[in-house]
Amino acid sequence: MMHVLAALDTSSSARGVLDTALHVGRLTGTTVVAVHVRTGAAEPVDMIEARCEEEGVALRVLSGDPGPILIKALGGPEVAAAVIGGCARPTPTVAGACRVTHAILERTNTPVVVTPQARGTRGEIHRLLLPLEGSDVSSRAVLDQLVPLITADVELEVLHVFTPDTVPAMLDQPAYSLDTLGKEFLSRHCPGADRIALRGGGVVDQVARVSVDDQVDLIVLTWSQSSSPRHAQVVRGVLEGSSMPVLLLPVQPPADSPADTAAVHSTITLVDR
Repeated sequence: MMHVLAALDTSSSARGVLDTALHVGRLTGTTVVAVHVRTGAAEPVDMIEARCEEEGVALRVLSGDPGPILIKALGGPEVAAAVIGGCARPTPTVAGACRVTHAILERTNTPVVVTPQARGTRGEIHRLLLPLEGSDVSSRAVLDQLVPLITADVELEVLHVFTPDTVPAMLDQPAYSLDTLGKEFLSRHCPGADRIALRGGGVVDQVARVSVDDQVDLIVLTWSQSSSPRHAQVVRGVLEGSSMPVLLLPVQPPADSPADTAAVHSTITLVDR
């Protein structure tokens, strides 16, 4: 049976991770299974066990190096998605947890929800806002990964952010409007969406603005799983500034994609009705 895997540690983020996993489980129509990797024989797991028992969630306690063990667990064919604690700005006290988070995001092919420290979703997830940059890769990721993952009744809204280099010249023509452009964009990249919002400016700034204005529950990004300085600029910016969970869909960019733009192909946001 398919399930959402919640990776729990002994930090204060465990409650937020489990809460988020329960919402993602309802969104995807799957059960939730929790896993904890004990790094020492004396490490207490009483609080984790009590919380899982309270929510009726099965808990697997493993031992060893958290990174490789969790990557293997996330790779199981029965795992529809995983939820882990986030760490955008590492500090000495959480450096180990940050290394585990980064290792998982760079090596797993499973959709992963990153939950900010000690926080979870604000409620059920109903509306999907899909900021798409307009490539076939981003559109295919939505169709191949996100759409099959969601089983709950949701509303789709696409967000496309123009940069100074991507504003279409056709908008200078009197007969051409943003409404026309929006309909054409939806027809090509996301025909199942209900509507589209067209914006200008920086992608990270617009995602943050929409997240606040529309009471976002979950932001979803597709990326090429590279955390080098030239890659994943949008992913990094959103993870560092987001106060809400972020779902990452791993994709393989075309071989001829530019190094600094291939990392992020779409940004999808799930917001409350």
